[in-house]
Amino acid sequence: MFLTSSIKEYLKKLSSEEPIPGGGGTSALVTALGISLMLMVSRISLKRLDKRGQKSVNRAIKLLEHMRRDAEQIIDLDPKVYKEVMASYTRLKKSGKTPEAQAEVERALANSFRLQADLALLTVMAKELLKTIGLFAKGSIRNDLLVASGFLDGAFRGAWATARINVVYMKAGKERRHFEQALEKLDQRFQKVHFE
Repeated sequence: MFLTSSIKEYLKKLSSEEPIPGGGGTSALVTALGISLMLMVSRISLKRLDKRGQKSVNRAIKLLEHMRRDAEQIIDLDPKVYKEVMASYTRLKKSGKTPEAQAEVERALANSFRLQADLALLTVMAKELLKTIGLFAKGSIRNDLLVASGFLDGAFRGAWATARINVVYMKAGKERRHFEQALEKLDQRFQKVHFE
C-alpha cells in the first residue's frame, strides 16, 4: 500500500485531510529511514576494517536488516490497525454500547498499542546499535549516523505517543496499568541511549 508508493505520493497523502497515513505509519517510515542510513554507513565502513571489526559490523548489519523489514511492515500494518480501531468505535455506537462492543474497542486499542509499542522498542534497539557502528565509522560518513540518530529520536517519540494515545482511551484496569508501565520502561530505556 504505502511502502511501495513514491515519496511524492506518500507526502501528498500524508498532508491530505485523510487520517491515513498518519503518525504511526510515518513513525515506522522514519524508523526505516534511520536504519537505512545506519546500514549505508555500516557497509561503507566495512571495507576498511580488520576481520574482528568486520565480524562486529556484519552482525549489526544482519540485525539492522531484520529491524528495517519489521519497520517496513508496520508502515502498511498501522493503517489497517487504525481502521480496526475506528470500525470498533462505529460498531460500539451502533450497538448501543453493549459490553461485547466495548470489549471489541478495548481489543482494538490494545492491538494498536502493541503495534506502536513494538515499533518504539524496535527504534530503541536500532538506536542502541549506533554505538557499535560508530566505533568503526570514520571520517565524514559518521555524520550520517548523527542524522540517523535524529530520525530514530523522532520516530521513537512518534511511536511512543501513538502507543500512549491508545492507552488514554482504554478503560481503567489491569491491562491499562500494564501498558502504562510498559511505556514508562520504554521511555527509560530510550533516555539511556546517547549517540554523539
